[in-house]
Amino acid sequence: MRKKINKKMRITSIICGAMCLMTQLLIAQKMDAQKMADYQTEIMVEQLSLSEDQREQIATLNLRYSEKQAALMNREGSMFSKMGEMKDIRRDKNMELEAVLTESQMKKYEEEVAPMIRKELRKTGKF
Repeated sequence: MRKKINKKMRITSIICGAMCLMTQLLIAQKMDAQKMADYQTEIMVEQLSLSEDQREQIATLNLRYSEKQAALMNREGSMFSKMGEMKDIRRDKNMELEAVLTESQMKKYEEEVAPMIRKELRKTGKF
């Protein structure tokens, strides 16, 4: 009888430990909108040679859209179910970027910078 109780206690302890670990991992994986926006802005400043005025506008824009993306990604549901909304967010952001960036900057952003940022975010998952 005592062995059965000890075995149940060990199993319960293992399950509780695993649940605590999984909870910590989930919390760590939540996106940080400010860090993501800062990273995007830093890359855009470097790669697109933004003016100071553009930098300020882009930083504000990146934060606004990073908050939308983070809220979406941190919400319950599968990645597949979120793809349409993510595409809408990206489209809306690009429309606003067109008002801030020059034509050549926008072209470089779409062809080089945005794919580089997305690749890094997927690779690291640090935001």
